[in-house]
Amino acid sequence: MTDTSIEAFWADFERQTGEPVLCRTMGQMFSTPKDRGDWGLMVLSPTSFRFRKTPGENWFASIFKASAPVVPRQQEEDMIIPYTAMLEIKPPKKTILDILFGSPFISFSLIYTKGDETMQVHFAVDPKSDFLARLKELSKL
Repeated sequence: MTDTSIEAFWADFERQTGEPVLCRTMGQMFSTPKDRGDWGLMVLSPTSFRFRKTPGENWFASIFKASAPVVPRQQEEDMIIPYTAMLEIKPPKKTILDILFGSPFISFSLIYTKGDETMQVHFAVDPKSDFLARLKELSKL
């Protein structure tokens, strides 16, 4: 992508969402502890955290297939969690094996309310970004 196309992408993103982008990075979302995770864009706006899954197939799995990757025709809806619904940002429990052989990405669980339910989702974020610090700052957690 050229600098111009990157700028156009984020201008279009802001137009679509109706909010400015305050912070952004790549990361993974894990719905369950045994989930392999979905890669996507993690975006902070003035009112919420947003995860936009990037279409495609796991690169590792794709080298073992002869066919083209399955990319959905229609983009999935973003996961949007308003800061007002957030209850806690929790680091995961780590064992010695996690420290020695774990991912270099910073992981955390986000606990929030959705209607009458308390939800929890796990994320991993690029350690070179200040995304987690900004999330804590904006959510006041």
